[in-house]
Parts: sequence; C-alpha cells; structure tokens
Amino acid sequence: MKKRFLYLVLRVFIVIMLTILTQVGGLVYLLYLWIKQKHSFIGWKRRVLNIGLFVLLYSICSFAIVPTVAYKLYNRKALPITNSALQPLRMYTFLMNRHYVDEELYEVLVNSAETMQLTYPETTTYFLDACFPLGAKFPLLPHWSHNDGRKVDLAFYYKDSETGIYKNGSPSWLGYGVCESPKAGDKDMPTFCKEQGFFQYSMLEKIVPQYKKETYHFDAKRTKKLIEILTASPSIKKLFIKPHLQSRMQLTSPKIRFHGCHAVRHDDHIHVQL
Repeated sequence: MKKRFLYLVLRVFIVIMLTILTQVGGLVYLLYLWIKQKHSFIGWKRRVLNIGLFVLLYSICSFAIVPTVAYKLYNRKALPITNSALQPLRMYTFLMNRHYVDEELYEVLVNSAETMQLTYPETTTYFLDACFPLGAKFPLLPHWSHNDGRKVDLAFYYKDSETGIYKNGSPSWLGYGVCESPKAGDKDMPTFCKEQGFFQYSMLEKIVPQYKKETYHFDAKRTKKLIEILTASPSIKKLFIKPHLQSRMQLTSPKIRFHGCHAVRHDDHIHVQL
C-alpha cells in the first residue's frame, strides 16, 4: 500500500513539473501512462521503448499539434529555430515550448533581426525566453510577466575579448546571469537594490558559472543598433535594460525603462514587449 502511494505521488510530481517546465509535458505524460498501461512493453527493451514512446508523443505534440492550436486560439507563433538572422540561443528554449509570441511581436523581431543582418551581415540575433503557446495568463516561471505572448528576452551581442571581432553565442550557458556590470562612475542599481533588501536581484550571477566571461566582450555598437531598431517600431511599448547601459550606449528613447528592484538584473539581456 505504501509503495503504491509513493508511486502515485511520484507520478503526480512528474506531471506537475512537466507542466511547469513545458506547459504540455504533463498532459503528454498522462497520455504516455495510459498507452503504457494498455500496451505494456516487456523484456530488456522495456525502458528504451518507454522513453522512446514519451519522446515521440512529446515531439508530435510540441512540433506538430501545439503550433497550430496556439496560432488559431491565441494568435501566437513559434519563433524561428533555423533562421540565420533570428535564432534561439539555447535548444532548451524551443524544446520546452518557451519560444512563442504574439504574431505582431513575431513580425517585429524577424524584421529587426533581418535589418541587423543587412547592417552587420554576419550577425545573428538570439532570443531567450518568450512565452508558452497556450493560455491567456499561463505563467512562464521564473519570469513575472511572460504570460501573454507579448514579451520576449533577447541576448546581447558580443565580441571576442582578444581579437575584438564579432562572436556568436553568449558567455552564459543559460543565456542569463553573466552581467555587464556598472563601471566606476556608472549608476549602480545592483548595489542600490541589494541595499534595499532585494536579495533575488543578483541571484543568477551567483548561480551561473562566470568562467566564459573573460572571453566575451559586450558589443555596445551592435546592441545599441538593435535597441534603436526595436524602439523605432510603433508596435513596441517598452524595453527594459539597466540604466548604466542605457547611459553608456547613449540611448534616449522614452520606451526604455528601468524594471525596478523586484525582478532580476537586466544587464545580461534585453526585455522587449508590445
């Protein structure tokens, strides 16, 4: 009886975690359990076949069914995966269905990335978290507001710290947490927020490994150009970035805001919203 109860608790926990992480994974897991019960696999191939079945069901759901449902019900489109101008920085973003945005924001992002590539031919614009595909207010943890398809985070551009040549990618394996911190004379919001008691503000910087930071140099020129393209769009309402970076890049658009101390640092990415 105790073993059966623990088995049930484990299954419930898996459903909850898959739902939190991928939105549709919990439902797919329930379907997987039902099929497994009806057609149990036996022998040494059992584990391999079970894993394969779940991966197959999840792939069909995420890449064949969900995109159509998301667009028809919520007007959300999956950001491109293989576009040379606009791509996810990390695979987990699209594997976990965290790359959906409103169609209007989709067009702004693709057009902005293509404009960047015309100006700087070798440049790829990388996106981080956007939104889940389904639901009016389904939370995309740990974000506060990525729940309606109208927000997306974009990575900074970087140069090789030794050669000064444009460098693809990011110093962070997560895409977040490796920050372009204030320099002497800059407005130091990280210190201010810490003194105000917002312990979570710089938490990611302490968690995410920093060993690649020395090989990447913040490309202010390209990043400034992208922000100017985005803020020039009538569709874009707000763009969050740290005050010291706004001053350093001499950005003057009234659409650029400071997000406050209640969130986490934004000197490692750009938050854009309709």
